[in-house]
Amino acid sequence: MAETKSDIAGSILPVTKQQAMLMLESVYLWMDLGKFDHARELANGAAALMPKTKQVQFALGTIEFNQQKYDKALQFFRAAQRLDAKSGLARAHCGEALIFMGKTSEALKELQQARDLEDDGGVPDFAYRLTLFAGIADLERALKETADKKRGEKFDAALKAFQLAAKFEPKQAEPKLRMAEVFVLSGKNGEAKAELDAALKLDPIDEEKAMADKLLELIGGGGKGGKKK
Repeated sequence: MAETKSDIAGSILPVTKQQAMLMLESVYLWMDLGKFDHARELANGAAALMPKTKQVQFALGTIEFNQQKYDKALQFFRAAQRLDAKSGLARAHCGEALIFMGKTSEALKELQQARDLEDDGGVPDFAYRLTLFAGIADLERALKETADKKRGEKFDAALKAFQLAAKFEPKQAEPKLRMAEVFVLSGKNGEAKAELDAALKLDPIDEEKAMADKLLELIGGGGKGGKKK
């Protein structure tokens, strides 16, 4: 009898692409329904059947991430990365978990590498959005700090994230507006004004113009957002 070949590399038993897709879709369906135990049980079964499939590790990581178990999520995303060292999506998911763990510096390194790889559709934009989110998260942490030194450290971390976002997407106004926000909150009005002027040259959308106007008012520069589109 001829041996049945599997469509999935490294699978323990023959698996078609359709079967693998149905298993993963079922995992995400259970997650959408909030049935994480069911999702985990199915995903663990898929991992046993397809130990070399990174998408299964993504699913396992997403289960943990959605339950705010970020350290466990990172372990699965790292496993996906080991299965495919060229996966930008694996790097981006690692960065995402690290952001929620409060490890912004490590997260930014992962997101930079995710952008450099650019192997999966949508990864560059995903990494850019996560970089902005990392900066916003650290900015919020800074505002909650009572100690000047720790507040300053968080402002610096936020600024580095927004600078990286600006590097990723130099034609986007939001990173420069966010940098201006950091400077305003840390009392550096000159630097804030420079970033605002640069942002307003990048054809900002209405919400970004409104943000620029508010920041300009805070530093006493008057609203200069321009006409609404």
